Parts: sequence; structure tokens; C-alpha cells
Amino acid sequence: METRRVYVDKLKIKNGMALLAGQVHKYIVSVLRKNPGDRIDLIDGKGYLYRCTIGSIKGREIYLQILDVVHNPEEKRPKATLCVSPIKGPRMDWLVEKATELGVDRIVPTLFKRTVVKFDDEGREKIERWKRITIEASRQSGRFTIPDIAAPTPLRGIMTFAQDIEKRVALYEKERHTTLRDVFSVRTNETVCVVIGPEGGIDETEVEWLREKGFITCTLGENIFRTETTPLIVLSVILYEYGRDNKK
Repeated sequence: METRRVYVDKLKIKNGMALLAGQVHKYIVSVLRKNPGDRIDLIDGKGYLYRCTIGSIKGREIYLQILDVVHNPEEKRPKATLCVSPIKGPRMDWLVEKATELGVDRIVPTLFKRTVVKFDDEGREKIERWKRITIEASRQSGRFTIPDIAAPTPLRGIMTFAQDIEKRVALYEKERHTTLRDVFSVRTNETVCVVIGPEGGIDETEVEWLREKGFITCTLGENIFRTETTPLIVLSVILYEYGRDNKK
């Protein structure tokens, strides 16, 4: 039987036993239909995996015997922060899901001059939905960590997240020379910040500001990609390039 992974935000452990209640209890019992004696893995989103066996189910509580604890066994890959202009509708949900599968560490919904999506009373609801998507995508893709979803941030506020990142990249449709290969052929550290603008493009004054802050503008070539496609291309290149180095 398949061993399922379940995300637990706040894990209560005592004497080698884990206690689960609330929504996670309902999910394990009613959705996964697990019973005493079944194996199940818990992830806390911070890089820890707990291999467990269900000891007992009492009312609205589940008691699990922890068999083993593994810390951050994922393959080595750079921590990538993605600052991307939000997209309308389910396309943004899809982007969040696939970026999670490709190993993104943080997603910052970034507001540019030409960003169409507005965050008002629904802003919190959108962020919470994206967080749920990252949890499920992490579980499904075998990740032990959950990407962080930041609050909507104006472009000039992204340095809060990028100030300690040396390798900073901005995709710019008018760039004609620098490519992703040029940027990632030289290794600096294990952290990367990638900026992707709205479908209307990044305003020239915004590009000037990004360059002043140490961002390298680069191109994906002649093809024009949609906003939700571009980040996945960049993350795939990063994953491939660093993964290739780890195999040497």
C-alpha cells in the first residue's frame, strides 16, 4: 500500500508519539481512509519528514508512533525566489503549482505599473488559496519543504526578499544580448532571485531601477512566452544547470 505524505503545520510530539487532530484528522480518516497499523509520513514544511505508523484513532484524535525522522533529504538545488506579476484566473494557480514542483523556495506576487490584477478584500483569499496549492503540490511532488507565499509587494519592495541574494535576474523582452546561459554559466552561491513582469511588459523606468539594484536583464530568445510560462522555463533551466553540476 502506498505510504501517503501529510502536511502538518504544528506537530505535537511527546515520547516518540505524534498527536493529530482537526482537519488533518478528518483528511487521514475520511479521505485517505487510514486505519491503525497503516504507515503514513508527515512533513512539516521546514525540511523534516517523520515516518510513522498509526497507533490508534480515538474520537477526533490520531496517535502515531514515529519510526524515523529525516531532515531535508532533497537533492541539492539553489534556493530560488520568484518575483512574478500576478495573473488573472486559474493561470496563476497553475503557475504556483508548477513552480512548486520545480523547487521554488519563495513566490512574491509583485505589483508592476502594468500589473492588471488588483488586490483588495480578496487578496487574503488568493494568498491562502495559493498556500494550499503549494502544500498539495509539495506533497505530490515529493518535496519536504513548502514554498513561502509572500503578501502582494510593489516592485520597489522586493529588495526585502532579494537583499541577501547575489544572483539577481530579470526577464526583459527588449534585452538582445544576455541569455540565461550567460547568467548561470558562472556560479556564485546557492540563491537566485528571478523577476518576471506582467503581460504588458516591464516599464523602462522599472528596468532601470532593477539594474540599479543589481539585477541582470536577460532574454529567452526570439520566442514570446506568456507570463505563466516564462517562470517555469527559467526554473527548469536553474534546476537542470545546478543538477548537472551536482552529478559531476
